[in-house]
Amino acid sequence: MRLLRGPRRSAHLTPEARRVLDDLRRDGIASTDLAALLGTGAGTEADELLAEVLSRTDDLIADQSADIVHRRRRLVADPGSRRAVPRDVDLLGSRPPVDPEDPYARFLRHPLISGVAAAHCRRQVRIWDMNGVLTLASAPATAEGGWTRDAGAHGLDVHLHLTEVHDGVGPLSYVRTSHRRRRRGDRTGDHLADRDVERAFGPGCTTTVQGRTGTVVFTDPRGLHRRARPTVRDRLVLQGRFSTRGGRERAVLLPAEEVPRSALADFALA
Repeated sequence: MRLLRGPRRSAHLTPEARRVLDDLRRDGIASTDLAALLGTGAGTEADELLAEVLSRTDDLIADQSADIVHRRRRLVADPGSRRAVPRDVDLLGSRPPVDPEDPYARFLRHPLISGVAAAHCRRQVRIWDMNGVLTLASAPATAEGGWTRDAGAHGLDVHLHLTEVHDGVGPLSYVRTSHRRRRRGDRTGDHLADRDVERAFGPGCTTTVQGRTGTVVFTDPRGLHRRARPTVRDRLVLQGRFSTRGGRERAVLLPAEEVPRSALADFALA
């Protein structure tokens, strides 16, 4: 499957994509199913794209199986060392290589994924980051951290669930409308307690997104958010970030081997 349209072009949004955009602009977060987002008659396309992303993920996990097993053993054998053992495995590494025909890149370049991002940002966007992130489960559960915003972030984050995500798998939580307003003294990067969030935004202001494999979650990174740690089963997501062409985030993406930079206009390259 070859996708010819990417973040540089505007897209005709499906009814579900317009619904997602409305929720996103109002709340700072929106979720949907990939097949629903692509619209009536696109079920086969969604199924094929998701299958290719999952197959690519299986290959990446197999390539890093020794490191994953080593980390898991350390987590199980020495609970006291859990802070020192990274739970998150970046399947593409810290400097992800980019090939426009890679399934991860094709997902992010899909006109309806990039189209929602461009419409939310109200200008053209590029892909500033992408990765598959495997978060290793560990028990017992530890206390969740405070609510935080991404420092200096602009644009839009998108997560594709590559496994079912529920309470035991560390779902994402978000403070609705916090991308548009802040409490007095709230600074980017601060960690706020639940009582501070409720005092500033009112009771019932948070939402937690669960969902099956293929769930797509869009978030404005300026809003307050947090993730619980998985305790029942590993969490596996494809993560991407869109930002405007004038964005100031540090670019981390590199061209894959034998891929010219001229073929990667949709990406912000290091």
